Amino acid sequence: MRIAGKTGWTTFLAFLTLLALQGCSTAPKVGSEAVFFPPAPNPPRIQYLTSINDSTDIQGKSSQFSLVAFGGQDTEKLKGLYKPYGILSHGGKIYICDIGAGNVIIIDPAEKKFDFLKGNYSLGKLKKPANVAIDKEGLMYVADAARKEIVVFNPQGDYVTAFGKSLAMKPADVAVDDDILYVLDISQHEIKLLDRKTGDYLRSIGRRIDGQDGIALATNMCLDKDGFIYVTNLGSGKVLKMDRDGHILMTMGQLGDFVGQFARPKGITVDDKGRIYVVDNGHQNVQIFNSQSRILAFFGDPGLPKGSLNLPIGITVTTDNLDFFRKYADPSFELESLILVANQYGESKISVYGLGHRVGEEPGSDVPETKEAEK
Repeated sequence: MRIAGKTGWTTFLAFLTLLALQGCSTAPKVGSEAVFFPPAPNPPRIQYLTSINDSTDIQGKSSQFSLVAFGGQDTEKLKGLYKPYGILSHGGKIYICDIGAGNVIIIDPAEKKFDFLKGNYSLGKLKKPANVAIDKEGLMYVADAARKEIVVFNPQGDYVTAFGKSLAMKPADVAVDDDILYVLDISQHEIKLLDRKTGDYLRSIGRRIDGQDGIALATNMCLDKDGFIYVTNLGSGKVLKMDRDGHILMTMGQLGDFVGQFARPKGITVDDKGRIYVVDNGHQNVQIFNSQSRILAFFGDPGLPKGSLNLPIGITVTTDNLDFFRKYADPSFELESLILVANQYGESKISVYGLGHRVGEEPGSDVPETKEAEK
């Protein structure tokens, strides 16, 4: 029972009791164009809503895009997304690292703004921005794999500083908590911990020791609300959960093409309920697990009339901007949160999905594993 194709949906049904569902009655009547996961007749839990490709998707088709010259950049190239990689929702805004444009796009749906990082020139010029993190003061930290630095910008988007050049690292991802900056170094297979304010190197964690599990060609990571670190590894096909000292607390998956396994695990995030979302660049879908690493669902497989992912890479989950995207939801479907996935190719650069439940039903919650799920 493989993930993709018709047999994938058969496998999906075997795990429905792990979903946050309320019963198994017939799905509501919806418009012919609505795409739900899981498919009917199962109760819907995820709906594909829309995509974001350029400023008109936020500002409207009749809006005038405000072009700003950034140190000689081709302003025509700045009208839309080209090759998104990392994506982050923070404080009501959506931050997208576009390695094709060498820029960070900042979207404010509530204000209908689609802007580009103001300080992206001169000392702040980005080359290959892979991922971004934002601290409690609003400072933005961009992991630039080509500059081999973390480039820092203030809340207004102005360049502040850059650090990490002396560490000879290749940063693929970055995360931040109160005092520490966590930098995923793809070249040295470890996470470097830096002082958030000074950029001083503190220590490294995550390296493989004596054949034990550890970072193996890792490309993405995230911190959950409790400060635990999750890392996706291309080398082993595993997702690692670690504490801040690098102790491995849990591993998920392995290389393979069955449910719960990965071909090329990339972007990862954890929502406030502890659900873990893993982007698989090879299977071209997203798998969702509970906090105990049990598979709950997957969505976005190729072959759908719409809602399929195309070389997906980054992911973020948020409860912000529900009002803006609610107009895309089927009237029978109530949104609980949004799932935004960055695609490197295709017509949908940012695919927007809604996690939710039927109108009139209580939001679901993960249920204990049953005999049906064990089959």
